[in-house]
Amino acid sequence: MQWIELTVTVERVAMEEVATLFTTFSTNGYIEEDLVNQPERVKLIIYGDNKRSCQEWIDYISQSFEKAGIRHSPVQGRLVSDKDWQDPWKDYIDPVEIIPGCVIKPAWKDYSLKGNERVYEIDSELAFGTGAHETTRACSQLLAQYADRGKSCLDVGTGTGILLLVADYLGLAPLVGIDIDEVSVKQAEANCQHNQVEARLIHGDLVKDYEGQADVILANLTVDPLKSLLPVVHRKLASHGILIISGIIDDRLGEIKPYIYDNWQVEQELVKGKWHTFALRYKNESL
Repeated sequence: MQWIELTVTVERVAMEEVATLFTTFSTNGYIEEDLVNQPERVKLIIYGDNKRSCQEWIDYISQSFEKAGIRHSPVQGRLVSDKDWQDPWKDYIDPVEIIPGCVIKPAWKDYSLKGNERVYEIDSELAFGTGAHETTRACSQLLAQYADRGKSCLDVGTGTGILLLVADYLGLAPLVGIDIDEVSVKQAEANCQHNQVEARLIHGDLVKDYEGQADVILANLTVDPLKSLLPVVHRKLASHGILIISGIIDDRLGEIKPYIYDNWQVEQELVKGKWHTFALRYKNESL
């Protein structure tokens, strides 16, 4: 697959607003680089899919910045291959203790075991989904609080399968991951197999392609897919089960609140940086 590599320089004071905008551009995140002798500015690199042309991406990002009043250099873009954009990311990805005792380690990085830690090694072909993001850590933290051994777990939008590895560490079983992206499903399956984690991976739609119910459902997505998920996901949740959702940034929290409070009871909310994560119970068990 080919990607569009986009490079732009912005003022450092605008980084929080820029980071919020970038979450709408690409699920791959972005690379941030300091500029020599320019401490007040920062260089950013983002990788967009090739559904837009290079010029369309340049125009899209430029117009978004201008609408938000963010001063920036001219956006530059070029077409790159998977290898061209995957390799630079690897320098920025380090092992992370995602919850106490559970370490996610990239295969290309060394790690010295400490005590009784369990280390899960991933060799992700995807730049995202390595466990360091605030939403992944918050989902893992809530999962640890609500995970009783023997409970089944379903991960919706499983990506590289990181949350399935955390669920395995916590003793949940059986484990199922589902994603509409075939590449993600194959990557999650490879990561589970490499770590000898028993999990069933499904390429498809939650409502159509997953039969049964789970005691714990994870959905680390973004606001738009969560809007579609929240009215229907209770059908896949066991009675008195827990739904953990994340991927909700500050600026869009108000949009998702009606979808949460109409039919769900908030058991707990975690806020990490600009990201909100909720543990929910379904209010209307009889529906």
